[in-house]
Amino acid sequence: MARIARMIAVAGIATGVVVSTPASATTTTTAPTKGTVTSATGDQTAVRYGTATVDFNGAGTGASYTQNGFSLSGGGVLQTGNVNGTSAPLGDTTQYLSVNGGKTATLKASDSTKSGFESVSLYWGSIDSYNLLSILDTAGNVIDSFSGNFVASPGSNVDGGNAYSDPKYNQYVTYTLNSLTGQKIGGLKFASSSDAFELDNVTFFNSAPTSVPEPATLTLFGAGIGGLVAASRRRRKKTA
Repeated sequence: MARIARMIAVAGIATGVVVSTPASATTTTTAPTKGTVTSATGDQTAVRYGTATVDFNGAGTGASYTQNGFSLSGGGVLQTGNVNGTSAPLGDTTQYLSVNGGKTATLKASDSTKSGFESVSLYWGSIDSYNLLSILDTAGNVIDSFSGNFVASPGSNVDGGNAYSDPKYNQYVTYTLNSLTGQKIGGLKFASSSDAFELDNVTFFNSAPTSVPEPATLTLFGAGIGGLVAASRRRRKKTA
């Protein structure tokens, strides 16, 4: 989250000092090429049926973390609340992952039974244009990537002010890999060229379960089948 950078920029304008912004904070957009991205405002984890979820809870603040067959490594930090210019995803009171400027963090399957998914979702907080999410295959190679401003343009760092707390920039993002690639998702890589990439509740899954029909629907379905059987019997009698 670029709150500190924005404060410095405002201070510079007020004093007549020109403050340059990093090239990475421009409007350059990276779009996915091998899958589709959808998003919804706020954390939707509670209504998502996942095969494996990593919520970053129940651990210390170090960069290493293992949960549900997935391991976190790299330069990420587990934290709670707003810390040193970074902001928790909107409404998130639990521990989340923050990747500061110039650092990367990787979350990938450490258990072979937890590898090879069609889709992945995460709650992405205070989305900045310079946040970059990369999708990894089961061998840890990058399949696809997309930037924060692809999900929510132009990015909270560009909008400035209190944009980091705007629901527009706090989205539950889902990436689905095109099955024609013949590949499977094995992990994620988070990168940010400035502070910071904040996220929580990563869910890897294959296919959402079909909804269970309501009792009334089942009754109507049964009645319809019964009617078809009766009609078939009548036709056979007439033929005879």
